[in-house]
Amino acid sequence: MRILVVSDTHSHVQGILSKLKEEKEFDMLVFLGDFASDGERIKEMLKIPSHIIAGNGDWQTNYPREQHITVEGKKILLTHGHKYNVKNDLNRLYYHALESGANVVLYGHTHIPMRRIDENLIMMNPGSPSLPRGGLTTGSYGVLEIGTKIDAKICYMRQG
Repeated sequence: MRILVVSDTHSHVQGILSKLKEEKEFDMLVFLGDFASDGERIKEMLKIPSHIIAGNGDWQTNYPREQHITVEGKKILLTHGHKYNVKNDLNRLYYHALESGANVVLYGHTHIPMRRIDENLIMMNPGSPSLPRGGLTTGSYGVLEIGTKIDAKICYMRQG
C-alpha cells in the first residue's frame, strides 16, 4: 500500500498537482489539514480512497479533527497537530499515539518536514508543498509505504 501524505497547502495546490503527475501511482491519500478543500482537489485528481483531516485553518468544516485508520493491519493516527502543540514539542502527540495503540502518527501544522522512527512508533510530518518553513526553500510531501514493513519518506518538490 502506497500512501501519499500532504499537509498545509493553504489553497496553493497547483505545484503539488503538477508534481503528482510525475509520481508513481498511489493507493490512498491522507490530507492533514489547512485547507481540507485542497485535499478534495487532490482526491479528485488522483481518484483514490482518501482520508481528509481538518486543520486549525479549517474553521467551518465537517471533516474530522483527528482519525484512526487501519491499513494492512497497522494503526495510523491522523491529526493536524495543533492541539498537541507540535510547534514546540512532540511529546504530547507521541504519548497520545502510543496510548491509542498507533504504529504510525501523521501530522502537519509546522510546515517543516520531519520523520522520526523508533521501536515503538513512526512519526512523520510531510511539511508543506507550497509554503515551506524552517529555512527550507522547496516544498515537500510524504510517502508512507506499508507492506511487511513500514517505510516513511519525505519527498521534495524540486531537487537541487
